[in-house]
Amino acid sequence: MTFANPEFLYLWLILPFLVFLFLFKAKQSSLEVSTASHGKMASFYDYLGYYMPYIIRLLVLAVLIFVIARPQLGKSYTESKHNGLDILFAIDTSESMSALDLNLNGQTVDRLTALKSILKSFVQKRDKDRLGLVVFGEEAFTQSPLTLDHGAVITMIENLRIGMVGKATAIGSAIALSVKRLKDLESKSKILILMTDGQNTSGDIDPLTAVELAKSFDIKVYTVGIGREGEVPIRVNTPQGPMLVKQETKIDEDLLIDLAESTGGQYFRAQSSEDLKKIYDNIDKLEKTEIKVKQYNSFIDIYQNFLWFIFFAFMVELLLLNTIFFRI
Repeated sequence: MTFANPEFLYLWLILPFLVFLFLFKAKQSSLEVSTASHGKMASFYDYLGYYMPYIIRLLVLAVLIFVIARPQLGKSYTESKHNGLDILFAIDTSESMSALDLNLNGQTVDRLTALKSILKSFVQKRDKDRLGLVVFGEEAFTQSPLTLDHGAVITMIENLRIGMVGKATAIGSAIALSVKRLKDLESKSKILILMTDGQNTSGDIDPLTAVELAKSFDIKVYTVGIGREGEVPIRVNTPQGPMLVKQETKIDEDLLIDLAESTGGQYFRAQSSEDLKKIYDNIDKLEKTEIKVKQYNSFIDIYQNFLWFIFFAFMVELLLLNTIFFRI
């Protein structure tokens, strides 16, 4: 929480002075009344009736000062400059990514689950870089634009699901869309990391044609092959429920190597988080670009809620003064 006019909070300093004045006045004041019960001591309720209206007014004044300072809720992003890279991940979510042939923390998991874990670890280490996410299957779409909000990128990674863009694999479409997102940036190093487990089986754009486009915009392509080749167990949905069946899978390593080497990048096989350490080491050696982050503020006023408190407190005071705390 922040305040639009925090200088008004200094008015709270007068509250102790007002309390002192009231206590001093109460000490100097006295009132004699006749009563049938001589010598009767003032009860707790007598004191409560005397002090309560003043306590309510003091509380209302304190809240009123709080309201004048305009409390707000929201986020603030300040401008900063640092050296980093622009890195876009292109993630395969085709049906073959459901193959259960990788180990993660001692457990057998599908390829997408392992990839997500590796990728989140990678993102957490790239705190100075702008990162984005493209997802592809039969088609390709932008899951997250390039941003320094790595928490948002990790959330997008966690939301990835097998088959979310279809069952097939359109590597060419993924590269072409990634080039569109990176080509106009003024970075010295623009990186595309393509992560897939198979062959190009869909899309209208040939991967080699798309990579020539990337090369023309000085975009380096790193390719990562996920999983093992040969027969692997795959979880499929059937009328009887999810079942494991064995299917033949093949990674087109020749294509992935050509895509990477033609742009000055590299090809890697990823079967565990350790396999991606080579990518970290190579990307760290690239020339960094100064990235400017502008300030964005998004706040909403919440003082309106406190105005209702002031209104009800004032009505309570009037009610008390004219009923149980009525004075003569």
